[in-house]
Amino acid sequence: MSNKKAQIQIENLNKVPLPLKKFESNVYSQFGQDGVLKNILSKLGPLEEITCLEVGGWDGVYLSNICNLARNFNSNCIFVESNKKKYKEILDNHKFKISQKKVFAFNSLLDSKKDTVSTFLNKAGFNHLDFLSIDVDGMDYFILRDLDISPKVILIEFNITFHPDVNFIQPEDPNVNIGSSSTAIAKLAEKKGYSIVHYFKCDLLLVKDELIDSLNLEKIPYQNIKSKNFSYIGFGYNAEMFSIGHGPYSGPVCPWEGSIKISPKRFQVLPNFLRYFNDSSSPILFLILKIVIRSIYLSGLRKTFYLVSNKIKRLIMKK
Repeated sequence: MSNKKAQIQIENLNKVPLPLKKFESNVYSQFGQDGVLKNILSKLGPLEEITCLEVGGWDGVYLSNICNLARNFNSNCIFVESNKKKYKEILDNHKFKISQKKVFAFNSLLDSKKDTVSTFLNKAGFNHLDFLSIDVDGMDYFILRDLDISPKVILIEFNITFHPDVNFIQPEDPNVNIGSSSTAIAKLAEKKGYSIVHYFKCDLLLVKDELIDSLNLEKIPYQNIKSKNFSYIGFGYNAEMFSIGHGPYSGPVCPWEGSIKISPKRFQVLPNFLRYFNDSSSPILFLILKIVIRSIYLSGLRKTFYLVSNKIKRLIMKK
């Protein structure tokens, strides 16, 4: 018995071996960052002597990538948070460490001139940075681009819905919260002398190239990044559109809104009656009529005459 429905299966999701995967664990982090960071940063020297800075510190605890280092290893930690309310929560959550001058907090946005990473590092009394965490839900790419210092290790957020084939950079606007693709960030990092040594669900872990061998790390090509949040678009010969992903109906996944359930045929450019296969065996007048209607729908009246006339000419020549 023939199957009347399209069969959909996404291939090539075999995960690339990640040597640091075994170290993943959470104390305050979200996707195993705490364990991997402890492993790598401890190779740089005693954890109580390293200096860390987190851009997008939130309250200094929830899903923080440096809170574990501050509280459990007495590292020197700097939080930069633009939300005034959350900044005050950082002051409260780390008041003891702040009094010891082991934790520092600043209420500010970063920019490329006045309030740079070096600015806050110097304000805290340090002249070098071992680890930088960037998680600002949008402008991450531009913070990396404008760095005026070279941390040994960087953790940076990327938009997990963009496939590695896509080099996507969001608009340079702090009011835009899209994020940039892993490939865009990886290519920028490469220019700045960093390589990927691990990736989490939505973060790339970058290490300076000259430290890779001495820290016994392996480079991960950005092309090898895999995610079940990728989506794929395809079109039938009749212009029917298919949006394919790992969702419950084989449709796209919105990782930030799990209640969104989309079937592969949910979104269409053309209504059903304008989706057709341009079969040259159909009556020519019928084909011409469909071409006229679809062209009007897609292009508006201003371009319709030009488009229709050219399509009709090509069709008559085929006949």
